[in-house]
Amino acid sequence: MENSRQPGLPGLAVEPEGDSLSLAPAKGRGEPAIWVSKLAVYKDWPPSKVTLLRQVIELHRGLNILRALPTGSTDEASRLAGHGAGKTTFCRLIRYVLGEEPAGSKSFREGFRAKFENGWVLAEVFVAGQRWLVGRSLSQSGYNPFAKLNGTLDDEFPESPSRLGFKEYEKAIDDAVFSGMKFRTLADSQKTLDWPRLLPWLSRDQEAHFSGLLEWRREQDSDSNSPYVSADDKANLIRLTLGLVDEEEQELLAAFARKAEAHEQKTRDRPKLEFTVGREKASLEDILKMKVESPDAPLLQQEVDNKVTKLRNEADQALASAKQNEEIDRLMAVVSQRRADWGVANAMVEELEEAVELADARLRGVTPPPKKQPAEKDPYREALRGLGPFPGYCSHPMDKAWKAECPIAHERPEEDEVTDATKMIAAESKPQAANIAGLRSALERRRQIAAPKKQALETAIGALALARESHQKGLEKLKVPGLEAAKIEALLASYRKACADLAQWDQEIKDLKREKEELDAKLGELTAHHKKLLDQFGRIFNHIARQMLGNAVTGCVRFSGKTIVPELDYHGPRDSAALKVVRWLIFDLAALALGMTNTAAHHPRFLIHDSPREADLAAGIYVSLFTAARELEEASGPSPGFQYIVTTTESPPAELNQKPWVLDPVLDASSEAGRLLGVDV
Repeated sequence: MENSRQPGLPGLAVEPEGDSLSLAPAKGRGEPAIWVSKLAVYKDWPPSKVTLLRQVIELHRGLNILRALPTGSTDEASRLAGHGAGKTTFCRLIRYVLGEEPAGSKSFREGFRAKFENGWVLAEVFVAGQRWLVGRSLSQSGYNPFAKLNGTLDDEFPESPSRLGFKEYEKAIDDAVFSGMKFRTLADSQKTLDWPRLLPWLSRDQEAHFSGLLEWRREQDSDSNSPYVSADDKANLIRLTLGLVDEEEQELLAAFARKAEAHEQKTRDRPKLEFTVGREKASLEDILKMKVESPDAPLLQQEVDNKVTKLRNEADQALASAKQNEEIDRLMAVVSQRRADWGVANAMVEELEEAVELADARLRGVTPPPKKQPAEKDPYREALRGLGPFPGYCSHPMDKAWKAECPIAHERPEEDEVTDATKMIAAESKPQAANIAGLRSALERRRQIAAPKKQALETAIGALALARESHQKGLEKLKVPGLEAAKIEALLASYRKACADLAQWDQEIKDLKREKEELDAKLGELTAHHKKLLDQFGRIFNHIARQMLGNAVTGCVRFSGKTIVPELDYHGPRDSAALKVVRWLIFDLAALALGMTNTAAHHPRFLIHDSPREADLAAGIYVSLFTAARELEEASGPSPGFQYIVTTTESPPAELNQKPWVLDPVLDASSEAGRLLGVDV
């Protein structure tokens, strides 16, 4: 854990010279709130000597050492003798009978169930001085756990396991551990501090390798279903358990947690706003070709104003010039004239086509099909009707012209006369084929006259289209200065907004930091009310540190805001990997001792350390751990007020390497019979 920069608070006491420190249990703390006296695993139900695997493991109050031999009968066996013997499984089974899920790691459960379909673990657990017989299934059959007040492993068991009592057992644990705790709400999550959340601290995973004061479970390795507890709530949990929180302080801790979370989030998100400022600034510098500093710098505004004014003047002049362009108007007039020429010529062609059609129908003696009426009247056809006789035309009625077989009768435009004449002539006589040939010849001449007029119209339309396209491109080009001016103004506005957003963000971070410091100061004042308890805890921590590391070492614990920092000093702070581990071990033992010696603390005086030697702890320091636990036993008298379980492959000091401290059996992973359950799983 990194040292907090927050100011230190009371609780850093070092044992004064000449002032004795008592580790004797306080009144009412002569027995742990919870401890395990016996543990047994059975391969089938009902439990009996026949179904018992290996043997019943008997534990006691005080120091309990489950040892696995570090060497085997051969060199090959010695390589893994201390590993895989069942030390961690033993700890997980204890956690299981204390209510944690599941029963050991996934590999253990699968291996055990492959051998035994209906296995059970039973234990005698003392809760507030009362013995409970607890049973939990190790099979996949879905049996409910049971608990029986005043039950023992020597009881007669029915053919089917009981389904009763486990909830009452869990309630008894809750009452025993938390009955004296007035405030149980964790400040960060607002969850209630309960046994499933406390047990992980009291029984650290070996898989977590004692890597931190608040590192209790490594879920991906240990497969534990313990409730998630945030780092802030873990620190709060410890303070609650040590009796270092009152109602006002808990409210302040909750407020502090909220402010800290908000401050952390704001700080985490600040680079995004900073990136936006840099991006907008770079864009503005690129377009202005100058170095940009403050968004409100007078020179910046002056440069933008000058450039924008110049660009907009250029755009205005260009647009005014563009309006005077006469080329488009001239081409439009040409197109209009060509369209008129083509329209008249085409109207005359169409009329002659109709005359040919009528003549052809008369020759064949049939009534011509009705003419298709256009959606709109052709203005050029209408114009032809308004024209008087002109060369090539006569004023005789159409019916007479047709009867006289006039060679130009087909050129008359009166549609009603053409229709009437057709009906009359069709009944009287048939025109000669020679007349139709003449009409067709005249039609071809008309078409030859109309064709170049159509080509001239298409050419004029094409020229107009090209001129319009060129004109549009010119207009777009002439708009560029105005668009660039607008872009410069937009970039300046974006840069200023980004700077304003960042400034506001920084102010909010500053305000949150100030509010955190104010809350921390108030917490410091309240923590001072716990000075006596903090002094005692600091002195216990220092005492155990000196016992394990020597009198030249000074140990202290800083409680600052929501942080807890155990420290060791030997001619300066010491923070090596091994000393980090020993700090956590000393802290746990000191917390246990405080719970035993002061009724203001709420520690249940139960603790498991699974193979702490494997977490880079020096052998000499590791041995002193047993000595420190033994001193706590001696201070408690013949019936220690705590239970401390340690698993190890290291040999304890000679005076402790025997019963009752070393549990039976001593494990040996080099043989199947030497493992915890006497079988390979």
